[in-house]
Amino acid sequence: MRETPPTTSESAFFNRLSASVPDAQDWYHVDDDGTPWMTASFDDMVDGVMATTWRVDFDGLELVGGQSPSNLNWDDGVRGRATGMNLAAPDGLVAKVSSAEQAAHVAADWFDRVTQGRASA
Repeated sequence: MRETPPTTSESAFFNRLSASVPDAQDWYHVDDDGTPWMTASFDDMVDGVMATTWRVDFDGLELVGGQSPSNLNWDDGVRGRATGMNLAAPDGLVAKVSSAEQAAHVAADWFDRVTQGRASA
């Protein structure tokens, strides 16, 4: 986790995303070169049991999402591509975005799809 506060873009993204995905969680990171990025995650519960954690990374330009390989244990703070998680549709997500608002909309739709509506419930 990084010590600096969320960027304006990260805040706008997460505020809009969490309006659609109320139980989303936010995690803020920084690359070795100083580039800030964040992960939004959703713990997918099925019949009261943790099924998986879905995660999507946002860096202001792109979304990279998929099923966390370890429920954000060892992969928290590791960019999605570096985790080896499946990024191919239908469960994965790679999308260029032009704004935080567009990113939030795309991410919310993706969370809703991969959780069969549980993320927006």
